[in-house]
Amino acid sequence: MKQSRQVEFTPEQQFYQSYSAAEDKERTNVHYEQPVEFFYTVTGGRWNVYSSNVYDGATTNTEAQEAKLDRMAAHMGLKAGSRILDVGCGWGGPLTYLCKKYGAVGVGLTLSSSQKKAAEARAEREGVTIEIHEMHWRDYVDTGDGFDAVYTDEVIVHFNDLGGFFVKAFEVLRPGGVMVNKELHYTHPSYSEMTRGLSLINEIYGSTGNYRPLAEELKLANDAGFEVQRIDQIPLVHYRQTMEDWVSNMWNARAQLEEMVGREYFRRFRAYLKMCLQIFRGKTMTLDIIVSRKPTAGDTP
Repeated sequence: MKQSRQVEFTPEQQFYQSYSAAEDKERTNVHYEQPVEFFYTVTGGRWNVYSSNVYDGATTNTEAQEAKLDRMAAHMGLKAGSRILDVGCGWGGPLTYLCKKYGAVGVGLTLSSSQKKAAEARAEREGVTIEIHEMHWRDYVDTGDGFDAVYTDEVIVHFNDLGGFFVKAFEVLRPGGVMVNKELHYTHPSYSEMTRGLSLINEIYGSTGNYRPLAEELKLANDAGFEVQRIDQIPLVHYRQTMEDWVSNMWNARAQLEEMVGREYFRRFRAYLKMCLQIFRGKTMTLDIIVSRKPTAGDTP
């Protein structure tokens, strides 16, 4: 019987790498400083949401994107005048949508100059005023009077110091404010062992992967002072549909996209999407929205 060869990975290829803010930005932009139109074509829809959408009753990409964002908005309790911080705001689609529909006042953080320009241009097109900073979350200082909600959408996987981020979120929230994080989680710690497929995914993102079991995230939130109030699990069938849409979008526009980023990057990116699709057909991960609240002075233990 032929035995499979053991693959050895160097220390820098593993998950859970710790970087300075400057190196974090440089590595993150290995992925995000590609042409904006590349990502717009891949994600499709009006808001170009670069994470799992929700397809309950949705018949188009835009409807699926809005269904997911409405779900996030409900967890944040958004209303007119709510001040919200989007950490990892990307090209501004989600933040613009939430401010446009719910009348929220939005601030976004990104590490990419291309994303900042795209987010500001999108907000202007949609007639929405938002504030976008090209800045690491570690360096952000709120000049306002605090936020009603801080949220991320499949972003905290890139934060090695997740506990530090939760402390930061706690600091900028008003008492009674909420932190809402949507993220993938391992169903068992043993699944964090590096494989060829996971190595490709991590490389695509500049080796900034920090996938965790859900229990670890919940403990870090509690340690930062939050009360975890709700866990909303989204069936992975929604992520499979999202990935299938992206793979199809890439194939339908392959000539245009290869011209944008080159044939090799196109091939690697499509292989990355297919690898993710394979993972989402298994049972190693869950997709969860975690809702945590900053207590008020009048709360009883």
